[in-house]
Amino acid sequence: MNAPLRPALERWIFYVLLLAAIAPVWSGRFFVTGDGPCHVYNARILLDYFLGRHFGFYDPFYTLNTNFEPNWFGHLWLAFFQVFFAPETAEKVFLTGYVLMFGFGLRYLVRQINRESVFLSAFGLLFVWHHLLQSGFYNYACSIALFFWVCGFWLQYRHRMTAWRGLVWALLWLALYSAHPMGLVFAGAFVGSNILVESFGAGRRSGWKTGGRHFGQQVQTALLPALPMLVMLAEYIYRKPWPTGANTETLAGVWYQLYNLNALITIRNSERDTVHAISYIAIALVLGAIVLRFRKNRSPNAPNDPNAPNDDNDPNDHTPLLLFTAIALWQYFRQAGAQSLELLMPMRVQLFPWLGLLFWAASATFPHWARRLTLALAAVAMCVLLAHRIPAHRKASALVEDYVSCVPHIADSSVVLVLNYDFNGRDFNGKEISDRNWLFIHGADYIGAYRAAIMSDNYEALRYYFPFIWRWDRDMFRITDKEGMNFDNRPPRADFINFKHRSGGYDLHYVLVLHYDERHYDHQFSREIRGQLEMGYEPVFYSPGGRAELWRLKR
Repeated sequence: MNAPLRPALERWIFYVLLLAAIAPVWSGRFFVTGDGPCHVYNARILLDYFLGRHFGFYDPFYTLNTNFEPNWFGHLWLAFFQVFFAPETAEKVFLTGYVLMFGFGLRYLVRQINRESVFLSAFGLLFVWHHLLQSGFYNYACSIALFFWVCGFWLQYRHRMTAWRGLVWALLWLALYSAHPMGLVFAGAFVGSNILVESFGAGRRSGWKTGGRHFGQQVQTALLPALPMLVMLAEYIYRKPWPTGANTETLAGVWYQLYNLNALITIRNSERDTVHAISYIAIALVLGAIVLRFRKNRSPNAPNDPNAPNDDNDPNDHTPLLLFTAIALWQYFRQAGAQSLELLMPMRVQLFPWLGLLFWAASATFPHWARRLTLALAAVAMCVLLAHRIPAHRKASALVEDYVSCVPHIADSSVVLVLNYDFNGRDFNGKEISDRNWLFIHGADYIGAYRAAIMSDNYEALRYYFPFIWRWDRDMFRITDKEGMNFDNRPPRADFINFKHRSGGYDLHYVLVLHYDERHYDHQFSREIRGQLEMGYEPVFYSPGGRAELWRLKR
């Protein structure tokens, strides 16, 4: 039986799955990600700068980045939300907005490709949480969500662009630029693929002069509103160093990660089987689209479908999507080994070939039984993923609550050194919380969002494209270095007893020790650290769960 799938039912399933995708965010007091606490902390400093608070305290350590860079999107929103909410709540409001922007943006784009395939947006919600988002790459994740809106807007209005729509188009590009270059590059590839294929089709139908005219008009329509973004992007590229060789994966390794869809494994490797199933469903959808297109091509006299993809000019509108997918695959495999431009680049690119395949599959019109089955499988996969992830999120939240229980014992305008012995984290029964991600690498930075503080592990200040940059003579990584190692080492090593001398007269007020237990007692670096603590500091607080101990500089 192939009874029609009622649009109201499909929408209801989409909204339920969208709410389910938001559920992990609110499963505990904190939604813990690798770099997320550091983003919240820097957003708090940014808010203090805007409000004129604690400037004299921050200024000797940080300089404000006056360039409008990619990676500002998340910081500006996190700073804004901290006006109204506690830091951890501001982060959860921001991430809720991300999920909504991702879900509705994906649905909007799929609708522009083919209204009959909008059911695939429910399946696409399985991509909303991924490894890099769980690592705290908030701006990168938001760039994917904004990519959907930019591409969907182009498909809808590319032949009907007005002055007001051009303004919206310009603002979308600026928002995408402010988030992350990854979404920007692939949005450009998507729009460019559409222009090239449409112009080639116009040339074949009406002559190459007509095709050239169409190409020029579309390029002008696309680029003129985007000029402010293009100028900033050119200036950003000019300033940015582009080292190669940051990735050590082989070609075989990146191929293995691609077909296993490793980018969707977020916290624990126990998610792997469910993620594999998602990849198999996606492949089945692509194969189904191939079969449907083959059958359609075998029936040239079939009546036109009024619900076919809504493109007035190119009956082969799936071809731009195929070209985009090919570009995404080419970029992905270029990131193997020495060709990689950044750390984790294969992981950063991996979602785009899969999304390209999903878009291409959406250009076909599936039978109703396939739509029902896809929605059912998406719902099952979402439930299984939540069953794996939410308990881990709750344990992570409880652990970070143990960290921040020391906040009442830390004064404002303090410099804090964090010595973290376990980036993966262990719950209060001693079981590892995350075996897939360094979930707790910056977990203590929530403290800096509650107190005006200089947190030692502010890695963002080492990167020129974030809001604040370490002043060279106050860089906490450099001035606690000992024989080429520092507190970021595993296990940590630091020369902090000489901090005042090495920093030019500034005190290191507190040392926060996390996850120090019997695994580390006999290590040389641990003995060095305990000796310095006993020499210059006094213990002032031990957390209820025993995962954090706070030492204060002796008066």
